[in-house]
Amino acid sequence: MKKLLFSLFLVLQGTMTILAQKTEAPTPTTVSNDSEIRKATEALTAKYSLNADQAKQMYTIQVRKAKNMASIASLQSSNPALYRAKLQNVQTATSANIRRILQQKEQVDIYQKTQSELRTLRNQKKKEMHRNKATQEEIELAMLAIYAE
Repeated sequence: MKKLLFSLFLVLQGTMTILAQKTEAPTPTTVSNDSEIRKATEALTAKYSLNADQAKQMYTIQVRKAKNMASIASLQSSNPALYRAKLQNVQTATSANIRRILQQKEQVDIYQKTQSELRTLRNQKKKEMHRNKATQEEIELAMLAIYAE
């Protein structure tokens, strides 16, 4: 009985080791241009005055964003409505992830100010486009184009 339990333990441990080795973090070279990701990370690190750990997390967020953008790029011409919906989800998730890593009051204040400015710009653009009698699709695209982070 002890030998059976010991054997079972070894098999489970070996299986978990193999599975852990197969799990890989996304690499920026396979996702997108690494220099663009690094440039965006550096800009946001400077904007929010991030520490080293937060900068690492920001890099991961930017890699994920680039990967998600690459995965929906083909939809832009084949299914524009789905592309807009997925683009909005990517933007929302990226903003939420950035907000999650901000810890200091000054960082949160900068984030909230940026979000407030975005809402103001989007509102102004939407009113302008309604005056010009733009279609709903055009308005949605314009709202998605106004994005920071």
